[in-house]
Amino acid sequence: MAAASDKVEKVDVAIIGAGWYGLVSARTFLRLRPEANVLIIDSDNTVGGVWSKDRLYPNLVAQLFNYSDTPMPPNGGNPKDPRVTGEMIHNYMHKYAQDHDLLRRIRFNTFVTDAKQCPRGWRLSLRDSDDVIETEKLLVATGVTSIPYLPPFAESLDDASIPIIHSRDLGASFDAIRDPAIEKVVVVGAAKSAYDAVYLMLSMGKRVTWVIRADGGAGPLAILPFKVLGMVNSVAFASTRLMTHLSPSILNTRGALYRLLQRNPAGRWVVGRFWGLLDYVSGVHAGYRDGDHVGMLKPEIDRQSVFWSHSGLGVVTLPDFWPTLHSKNLTIVRDEIRAVKARDVHLKSGATVGGVDYAVLCTGWGDHFAMFDAAHKERVGLPAYTGRDLYSFPIVSNARQHKPGEGFVDWDAYDAAADKLVDEKLPFLARRPGLRQSPDLLDARRQKKWRLYRRAVPVEMAARGDRSVAVLGQIHTVQTPLVAEVQSLWAILYLLGEIEVPSVEEMATEVAQWNAWTRKRYLNQGQKFPYSLYDFLPYIDSIFSDLGLKSRRKSNAIAEILSPYEPRDFNGFVDEYLKKREAKGGNDKV
Repeated sequence: MAAASDKVEKVDVAIIGAGWYGLVSARTFLRLRPEANVLIIDSDNTVGGVWSKDRLYPNLVAQLFNYSDTPMPPNGGNPKDPRVTGEMIHNYMHKYAQDHDLLRRIRFNTFVTDAKQCPRGWRLSLRDSDDVIETEKLLVATGVTSIPYLPPFAESLDDASIPIIHSRDLGASFDAIRDPAIEKVVVVGAAKSAYDAVYLMLSMGKRVTWVIRADGGAGPLAILPFKVLGMVNSVAFASTRLMTHLSPSILNTRGALYRLLQRNPAGRWVVGRFWGLLDYVSGVHAGYRDGDHVGMLKPEIDRQSVFWSHSGLGVVTLPDFWPTLHSKNLTIVRDEIRAVKARDVHLKSGATVGGVDYAVLCTGWGDHFAMFDAAHKERVGLPAYTGRDLYSFPIVSNARQHKPGEGFVDWDAYDAAADKLVDEKLPFLARRPGLRQSPDLLDARRQKKWRLYRRAVPVEMAARGDRSVAVLGQIHTVQTPLVAEVQSLWAILYLLGEIEVPSVEEMATEVAQWNAWTRKRYLNQGQKFPYSLYDFLPYIDSIFSDLGLKSRRKSNAIAEILSPYEPRDFNGFVDEYLKKREAKGGNDKV
């Protein structure tokens, strides 16, 4: 209970996070309920999430990112320049918030430390404040890149005399790092952020030692060239419906192309050859076989690394990226840091990297749902958090003892059935590739399972009729802003009671199949996250089907298969839903 001195602020809906999902969900809620008291809470001092102002640095780039109804101006006004800088994205998101009158609704520099259910809905406590927020509806849009994970050695740095930062703070530390006195930098980790950090340091003329652990992790990233064979835009091709059939998805198991490419042995051979060619082209582009240290960055998987995306997937947009990483100023070490003393970095192998001026830890992310205690995490359908490594995630049964009528789900039974069904419907995934590290990493019992229907709704709460919370953004695709729009509309309609959800059995089946599929499809990434890199179109298809909207929006059958889908293809879909609702008589459920 709050003390008498606590200030309790009551709102209709609280949204935690002011990134892609937080901003568009706020705008969407206000379109559906213009008079609602909407509060957005964010721990940064600007909008943007990973693209917030303090997290930007010069070579932080991406592919074209924008919402469906708000085009992003090209770099420098040149439509032929494909580069999208971090500053462009931040400015775009700030203007979006400004244009839709969201800035006045955002409480910046505010961190939610505790979220618990209360009679009115949810009660939120804040760091360094006695204030309390009570909200009828809660939208959690924290993303997965806001809470840094620091490895054990970083917990005791009393003997270190050099600055040691997490990659999250590269933007804020940029001016300090570019000081000419900073000559030697250690970068730790193998995620995309590590590649970006190494490139940044080399571009500034630093000497870099890149430490990537040899065991216990998934190894280096798979990286696609922006233009395959210098002709085909890889992101655009990944946004075609043809790709949704070349990339086997549990959401796409019907139709002639599915039967041809996934149910037919000859079709699966073609799929395998396609991904093998793409992997070969990516390897040549990177120069893994050039005989230097870059060979140590080859993904540690025996085939089709850009397909399995076992360690994640990156796309090279900077023309000098690989030439820069081939620089003699880069040394790659497969090891782990044991300690940092003065300016020396001591490795577990016994080796020492001496005379270091700066260290950047690209060691991943921590618990973005720490505002929920263990009981609430289970209720909200979130996995327990025991540390970053899957080796630290316990092997346990998912079955729990509930009293009858509480929305009990025997998840073990659903998971077992889903495992068999995915192998049957998508046999391409049944033969797992060979991996360098211990196969225990991919033990299905270690998977962090999100129990969220349509990747947003807690199954057991929905089964009990509790529509007070939705979790946004727990799906990783190549079209984040578009998926954010689509998921937000569906989740908000669910919160408002405007759409029906199926039986608990149907929801549990859908969730279990998704978890089994993403684990088999994306290996280590699917073990950790609801990964869906190449599969955003089937996801949109499922959401639009729920809403009674048309998701196939190209002008003819050939274009539908071969023409890339862009956010603008879905422009106006919220208006389409509102017109459909009005034609049905107002707030009738879909």
